[in-house]
Amino acid sequence: MPDGIDIVHCAEMPWGESLVAQRGATEGMAHKRLFEGEEDSPDNYMLVMSREPKSYFSPRHRHPWDQIRLCIEGKIPIAKGLYIEGGEIGYFPEAAPYGPQEGGEDRIVLLLQFGGASAQGFIGPDRLNEARRALAEKGTFERGVYSSRANGKRVNRDAYEAIWEHVRGAPPAYVEPAYKTPIVMRPEAMRWQPTENEGVERKEIGVFPHRGLTITGVRLAGGAELELKPLPALRFLLVVGGRGELAGKELRKLSAARLLQGTTGRLSAVEQVDLVELALAPTT
Repeated sequence: MPDGIDIVHCAEMPWGESLVAQRGATEGMAHKRLFEGEEDSPDNYMLVMSREPKSYFSPRHRHPWDQIRLCIEGKIPIAKGLYIEGGEIGYFPEAAPYGPQEGGEDRIVLLLQFGGASAQGFIGPDRLNEARRALAEKGTFERGVYSSRANGKRVNRDAYEAIWEHVRGAPPAYVEPAYKTPIVMRPEAMRWQPTENEGVERKEIGVFPHRGLTITGVRLAGGAELELKPLPALRFLLVVGGRGELAGKELRKLSAARLLQGTTGRLSAVEQVDLVELALAPTT
């Protein structure tokens, strides 16, 4: 594989432990860790596949970083009466509150979490679990809340905020959110646009300049090829259907590729292949 390109085949990877145990024990919750960034970097990130049962609960909350959720199947609740359904993509801006997450349907989700424009970074799963275990010696985690005792009184806090303070030594500093609420995008309602490359179409799904984030649909007809131009951004390609190749390596449904900043590679389609491209510029 050329330097700067990594590919994993998500459907064939084994499910691992839940990475949201701070929200409380939920039977059936599991994750596959696909790609991770550099801890302590303002641009740290984590791309995972998530299996979430409808019994999962998370209270209304917010984060000092950003996230993207692509619903592969099922239905993700993000507020009362609001869902991300199969094929839809949700963008959760830094500091924008959402939830409670309750009900919906059992779902499979591709989830990208990454440091926001405020450059506070993102706490990776290993450090998060280490902090959760340390805090569990002094209190309890249940339904997204951490409960402990201070000065003889019970104190309740958002579970993630408690972990952030344990790791960073101070509570999260929430900036004024650039968007007041999560944004749910419906790619199927957007038209494909032809490109200068024969058999290649694109659709701009979302552009969020404050964080240098773009979400793009790419479709190659069978036999078509596309030379990916180098970008000053980290890119993820998520295959939502079909078969192809990237730099001579196979892509199939639910393959995920990571292209580091400045990397190029040739995409080709064995049969029609549909992809979602997430491009993320550095915060600095």
